[in-house]
Amino acid sequence: MENPASTVYKMFIEKFRIKFKGFSDPYCMLGIQPSGTPPPPSPQPPMTPRTLSDTGMDSLDSPEHGKLRKHHSFRLSFKRKDGRQQRDSVGPVPAKFIRATSVKPHTLCPKWNEKFKFDIDDIHSDQLHLDIWDHDDESSVLDAVSRLNEVRGVRGLGRFFKQVCQSARQGSQDDFLGCINIPVCDIPSTGLEGWFKLEARSSRSSVQGRIRLKMWLSTREDRGTSEEDNTLEVKKFERLQTIFMMHELTVFDPAWKWTGELAGPSLTILHQMAVQSDLSDLQISLAKLVAIIRINRKKPLDTKFIHRQLIEVDKLWINNYNNEPLTRELEQWLADSLNGFVERSLCQMRRHREIFPALHPPSLVRLEYLLRCLGLLGSMRAFRQVSPFSKGVRGEIVGALRKGSITWSQAQLRESQRSPNPLVHYTTILIADLQLGVTYYHGLFDSTNGIQYFSIVYKQFDSLLSEEVTNRIECGQLPGTIVNHWTILDHDREPDTAPFEIYFALQEFHNLKSHLSVTPQPPEKPLGLQNFHEWFEPAVQRWISVSKTKAIQRIKAAVSVDQVCEGERIVRHSTSSIDTASCFYQIREFWKNLAWPDHSSGAHYETLIIDLVCTTANVYSDLIHQGLADGGSSGYYDNKQGQQQQPRSTDELCVVVNNLEYVRRGLAEFHPETHQLPENAETLLDNTIAQLEAKADRVLTKLTASMQGPLQKSVFHLAWSPDSLPANQAVMPLLEYLDSHLATLNVTLLSQNFYRAMTLIWNSVLTEFAKQMDAGGEGEKPTNFHDRMYGALQLLGEFFNAEGLGLPPEILHSDTFWRVEQRLQYHKTDTDHLIDLFYMQRLQEQLNTIGQTSLGSLSVKAYLNHDSLCVEILHAKDVIPLDPNGFSDPFVIIELLPRRVFSHCSEQQTNVHKKTLNPVFDECFEFSVTQEQCQTEAAMIVFTVMDHDVLTANDFAGEAFLALNNIPGVATNFNIDNFNGLAQIDLPLLDMKDKNHPILQILEGRVNDKNAMDFLRKQKARVVG
Repeated sequence: MENPASTVYKMFIEKFRIKFKGFSDPYCMLGIQPSGTPPPPSPQPPMTPRTLSDTGMDSLDSPEHGKLRKHHSFRLSFKRKDGRQQRDSVGPVPAKFIRATSVKPHTLCPKWNEKFKFDIDDIHSDQLHLDIWDHDDESSVLDAVSRLNEVRGVRGLGRFFKQVCQSARQGSQDDFLGCINIPVCDIPSTGLEGWFKLEARSSRSSVQGRIRLKMWLSTREDRGTSEEDNTLEVKKFERLQTIFMMHELTVFDPAWKWTGELAGPSLTILHQMAVQSDLSDLQISLAKLVAIIRINRKKPLDTKFIHRQLIEVDKLWINNYNNEPLTRELEQWLADSLNGFVERSLCQMRRHREIFPALHPPSLVRLEYLLRCLGLLGSMRAFRQVSPFSKGVRGEIVGALRKGSITWSQAQLRESQRSPNPLVHYTTILIADLQLGVTYYHGLFDSTNGIQYFSIVYKQFDSLLSEEVTNRIECGQLPGTIVNHWTILDHDREPDTAPFEIYFALQEFHNLKSHLSVTPQPPEKPLGLQNFHEWFEPAVQRWISVSKTKAIQRIKAAVSVDQVCEGERIVRHSTSSIDTASCFYQIREFWKNLAWPDHSSGAHYETLIIDLVCTTANVYSDLIHQGLADGGSSGYYDNKQGQQQQPRSTDELCVVVNNLEYVRRGLAEFHPETHQLPENAETLLDNTIAQLEAKADRVLTKLTASMQGPLQKSVFHLAWSPDSLPANQAVMPLLEYLDSHLATLNVTLLSQNFYRAMTLIWNSVLTEFAKQMDAGGEGEKPTNFHDRMYGALQLLGEFFNAEGLGLPPEILHSDTFWRVEQRLQYHKTDTDHLIDLFYMQRLQEQLNTIGQTSLGSLSVKAYLNHDSLCVEILHAKDVIPLDPNGFSDPFVIIELLPRRVFSHCSEQQTNVHKKTLNPVFDECFEFSVTQEQCQTEAAMIVFTVMDHDVLTANDFAGEAFLALNNIPGVATNFNIDNFNGLAQIDLPLLDMKDKNHPILQILEGRVNDKNAMDFLRKQKARVVG
């Protein structure tokens, strides 16, 4: 028969604080005072903590603890006054009544963190008594301990305390630090924890400070086993916990909706059982965890609840395991439970697609916390200690994902065999699963366990899919890998699209590799589908060949049944251009969607595609342009005998030019935005676009030819309007005519064609301006002729620009425009300024010349000193030979320009040097001029090199120019009186090549101007020379 259970009182001493000058070496003596027994006197410590601490229940820091530990078996008890029979009054004193802590040297705030147990006889009357002492003399403590060993009962214990008290009164130092008394009945079932104020026992004691205690009650049943072995109680607690949890689950469906909360009565019963079974917090938490795992095997529970319990166990294990180690039986019990949980969780990982659907948010939450549970188990000290030989949890999860992915994909492959295109259907299912994985599952596995979910699953799928495709190719089940010649030759049959369906499915799968982990990985074998495109090269080649033939056939058929598309808001065009552009669009989009991954073969295919569309575009442009030239209902000319060829219809020409523009736009789209076309393909495409634009311009030229007569008439009336009519009024008829015709063209032409037509019309207007501007002599034109023409030109430019909506400035200001405007400016300028402008242009031409010309060079020096211009002709180099003997007789003429400014300065010349091409002159010349004259615009020195002839006129050998505003004395304020220190200036000699210089042409019309005629004779002589 089992012995009845007894009440056990447990306490945990944490820390102690006292207020005292200096330091102490405090320790505690504590025990249970039976009911009716007065507290023993305590002026002097009767025993040392290191000798009386219970083995395994305290944490001793004192270095002397090892040699004093042999005294731990001494016993002590108290005598009761209730008249009941004394327990073993003459035997050894039970150690259950007296305990002592370790000594904490040199501190006023000791921390013990030691645990003690006491048996309670009467929970209503027994009380805890605790003394705190300062340990001073080691020898006296040893003596006290040795005497305590001789105590044989309560009566002997009294004699022992009396001796201790007498010895205490003999000393001068009081080592008593305080005491407390706590009735056991004041401790609730949940325990008691807090700070307790120390009390004094006599007037001699001066006590200050507090001590922190944690106390609780439990029961113990004597089964003949160790007091610390409560394995059976823990397992009973777990079974009771299981019963209560199963009861709660009866009202929850599904079970994972239960949050883990028990009813109040259940919690009360469990609490009482834990108290009566003397279970620690760690044992309670472990029993609860095992119960949760046991239920989870049959009814999946809320993984948040499981995760919370694992966290609680982990914290308690870290904090309490060293003080409350489990028995080997409990450790094995816990290991079996945790390993079972891991194994069941791994099974769920293998079937996570079914158990935790990606599109079901509550399931994803359950999966997340299940992964957190596994991650926590991998790092839990408890799991590693009770199951040290278990495999790593993270590696087990990875293995489960791989096995689960293989099993699932094989099942999907079997299911796909029922579809018309099994491989495409199978690949599509894998793609959908990967997309769900990267969106929903990957983040959960990565954040909880650092597992690259997508990489694991993708590589498994890649291996399986590549193996399946390879097997089908070897068996000849993959269409399109071998060119079917009948498909190319039989133009009535469309090319097989099945291989491209497979290609696009594999391409989409392959593109998902962008989500693979970029973290460094050990060397791995390449992906199975890395070069999947190589399987489809025959299919691509066949598609290009068939597309070229089909496109040309389609365009010819479209032109043969061509119809004009009309509508209120559409520009006139025909159906054939829409068919052609649509054909180009389909080819371009198909190639774009192929996204051929290999650059080398892709460049070859791009070249073939560009050749395809360019050939098709040329065929179309030739067909519609030939349709204009052939006549008929849509003929280009009305070819009636005896009549001049005239355009039949402006609308028909607009339709043709719009058709060409539609096709040009379609071709222009073949310029890729992401890379450069191969050079030969780029050249072919640009040339084809240029040919289409040239044909469109040719048609537009015919379209604008009808405007040539009215334009010529309008510009003539503008030019020869009366002098009294200002330019803005004189140009109005021309502007009205242009506005009406451009408005019509704007409606009937596409925007690009309209700009082309505007450009042609603008150039026609400029041509008519040039004709009228140079028509007739200067004396025949009205006084303000050129001013009005110039103003009208500016107004026309603003009209064609249309405030930025028409032709841009870079088109308006063409070379023709600048020539016309320049000639108008020249016509408005008087002769003297035109001559100045001519020489300034010659000076600028010289400045733009780099190095020496074919006529050689001339070296000079020049400076201005006190109204005297000094010029030194040094030498000439490489003068052109103008005599039959291969030499020249050169000399230099020095002239100051403009003549109206330097009219008082006559020309001067050097001496003639015979038979030389490199004459050295070294001659100085002086001109009387002022600084103001030298700073005049266009002021310069003209050096003319001539070849002296005796019998005929001298020959022109070149000329050079030197601007006076840059020579020393004019450009600077330095006083210079000689040529010493001046750098020579090397001037290239220029000839007169432009016989049709606009200034010369304009001056030729001024026959009544003597200056103009003299200048022309001089320049013509130089041109002839």
